[in-house]
Amino acid sequence: MQRGEPRTPAEIRRDGNRLRDEGSLYLRQHAHNPVEWYPWGEEALARAGDEGKPIFLSIGYASCHWCHVMERETFDDDGVAEYLNQHFVCIKVDREERPDLDAVYMDVVQSMSRSGGWPMSLFLTCGAQPIFGGTYLAREQFLELAARVRDIHARQRAELETQAAACARNLAEAPQRLEAASERGPVDEQLLRAAAVAAGRDFDAQWGGCRGRVKFPVAPRWHFLLHWHRKTGDARALRMVELTLAAMGSGGVYDHIGGGFHRYAVDEGWVVPHFEKMLYDNALLASLYLEAGAALARPEFTAVGRDTLDFLVREMTGTEGGCYASFDADSGAQEGAHYVWDEADLATAAGPRDGAALAALLGVSPAGNFAGGKSVPTRRAEPARVAQLTGRDADEIACLFNARRADLRDFRDRRARPDLDTKIVTAWNGLAISAFADGFAVTGEQAYRIAAERAADWLETTHRRDDGRLWRASTDGRAVGRAVLDDYAALACGLLDLFRVTGDHVRLGRALELIEIARRDFADPAGGFFLTPADTPAPLGRKTELFDGATPCGNAMMLQALLRAASLTGRGDLSADVQRALSRYAGVMERAALEMAWWHDAALRFLGPFYEVVIAGDAQDSLAAVLAATVLRPLPPQVSLVRVPGAGATAPLAALLPQMAGKTAAEGGSLAYVCERGACHEPTADPCVLKERITVGWER
Repeated sequence: MQRGEPRTPAEIRRDGNRLRDEGSLYLRQHAHNPVEWYPWGEEALARAGDEGKPIFLSIGYASCHWCHVMERETFDDDGVAEYLNQHFVCIKVDREERPDLDAVYMDVVQSMSRSGGWPMSLFLTCGAQPIFGGTYLAREQFLELAARVRDIHARQRAELETQAAACARNLAEAPQRLEAASERGPVDEQLLRAAAVAAGRDFDAQWGGCRGRVKFPVAPRWHFLLHWHRKTGDARALRMVELTLAAMGSGGVYDHIGGGFHRYAVDEGWVVPHFEKMLYDNALLASLYLEAGAALARPEFTAVGRDTLDFLVREMTGTEGGCYASFDADSGAQEGAHYVWDEADLATAAGPRDGAALAALLGVSPAGNFAGGKSVPTRRAEPARVAQLTGRDADEIACLFNARRADLRDFRDRRARPDLDTKIVTAWNGLAISAFADGFAVTGEQAYRIAAERAADWLETTHRRDDGRLWRASTDGRAVGRAVLDDYAALACGLLDLFRVTGDHVRLGRALELIEIARRDFADPAGGFFLTPADTPAPLGRKTELFDGATPCGNAMMLQALLRAASLTGRGDLSADVQRALSRYAGVMERAALEMAWWHDAALRFLGPFYEVVIAGDAQDSLAAVLAATVLRPLPPQVSLVRVPGAGATAPLAALLPQMAGKTAAEGGSLAYVCERGACHEPTADPCVLKERITVGWER
């Protein structure tokens, strides 16, 4: 589309703006706004520079409720559009396709407004440096701010650009200032213990999670505390994990009818969620619940993990095998409408008799816990109490929800469904591959192994560039965006998990290749990794992300991948990368505590003991399967596993893992070799001895 003469809002609305040919659902949702939106790129930035206009940058994603609100109120308004089109170059970014831009401009928003979120609303100089950053703005507030920016830009442009450049420099130098103010010796167990103690200070002793009116699951925190308990036996960490998982799994933040977790809860008790469903949350939480269930002998946690994976397979996996990004919070233009119930709904779905009992079981009441007298279902009622109230058999009531669940789902599916963003994001699919592999390890369910393999195959065929590097995302098979560190790290971890449960050397080889690409393209010589490779333009400089959000940060995931690759290959240079990063940022970890939970988890594994287990035995040997299950079923964080035929590693596997040399089965059957940093015990065929050896230095 040529620049040409400016178009009227009516013409833009009719013909579409420059987002109309984009693959992103979020960008296409704005393609017929009367705003002359551009995607981020050379055309938009060149126009801003040529015309000397400031930039208005809006960043969001397809399932974002407040993004939809701001669109309806502001961006779909002809008056607003006319003003923006005349005085600004307007750019729209899908944060899921461009996490690098999202990260650097979120720093701007948080530094200026002391809070963050989406949609992000930023006014920038023509050189993309920050003038103002905020989040959701109501129409009149937005117009007032736009007019102020335009007026100051017209009268004091040079001064404004000087201030913006200073702000950009300040943000770019922030990690170095934080590092300099956080000097400490090398990581040690005391550092990890302090983080676990700090978690207790912010813990909600009634409902689990961190204290606050809004609660996010933040799976990496609870996963680290679970691992800390498994290593040390810390009873307080165990209580925090168990209470949090029980409260989330019984509350409304978990979708009891359809499975899967919503993005966060808007109350302390995890009852009423913000209704988006994100792939990354569900992948991380599935892994957490599966491990907690297996390690702590809590079958109800295992059930939640399985149910979450079943939801991902059923509703968030495409026919091509990739896992989709998210479900919208809204359905029929109303937030949560798809998910809430009243007593009449239950009676219609299950009949008057069962409907009344289900209402009591699911906490659905006339008053409701949501708007309009509706209720978000929970599972906190005691079946025995419900049986007493309804005069029905206790065993019958205990089984009623599972017996009627399909009927409730069928009834709900006739409602307007939330939009599904079919974008396939590399990093999030890496997390999903790990979750499916964990599901297969714990349950032996072949459907989970197949789901992991299909997702990995899709990424290999569609997200692999000709030079072996990765694309960030795809929609309808159209791959876009240079991958960031998180993509390489999460996919490498996912492929290592898939190798662990299948023994497929191709998955291992690709994981090792991705690790080497990341070391080449993203490494900071001082330790750690940048978010973007050196050849990706960075408007405010290359960013180093240190802190976890809803997902572990890319640096921490890469340390986990390096640790496991070092264990498998025996390569000291990979271990040295981990040690250098942990040493550099130990002081920051000390100050940040569980804001860097996955760094702490990497340090926990690095400090060890960390074991390499090789099981030599043929596929048809039942003992080999028993030995493998001994390692896999409890999902131990301190063990890497390799399975080889009885005669020893195949040539392709031996080329990747020279340490496999000489590890063969005995004439009498399969053997397990347990090694630590290359030093191995005598092989054993006894599962009890194997279990004992891999838990030395760990409590469970």
